[in-house]
Amino acid sequence: MGRKGEAGELPPVSSLSEADQKFIGNPNHVPPLAGEVFLKRWGDKTVAQLIDRFQITVSDPSFKFKDIDDDTTVNITAYVLQVNGAKAGTQPLTRETRAIVNSVAK
Repeated sequence: MGRKGEAGELPPVSSLSEADQKFIGNPNHVPPLAGEVFLKRWGDKTVAQLIDRFQITVSDPSFKFKDIDDDTTVNITAYVLQVNGAKAGTQPLTRETRAIVNSVAK
């Protein structure tokens, strides 16, 4: 559900590793990957754009997961879409998938 940067959010940012705190940054906001806020932010973009954003995120040097390959990034995207109501399609999900997020997630 992300983090809104509000006082009292759990877990406390101070309890996270130094790398995670650096990645989250200030004001300790992490956008949600499910629900209305996610769909408002990503709904009119393509699945390929979402995959690219995940790849950029996991390539960030402050992120603790190193060397995540393209297949893993595509699988992470598929899971996020599934959590947001997407059903399996008739064609494989790839880095070139141009479907609009709102057209697959409901």
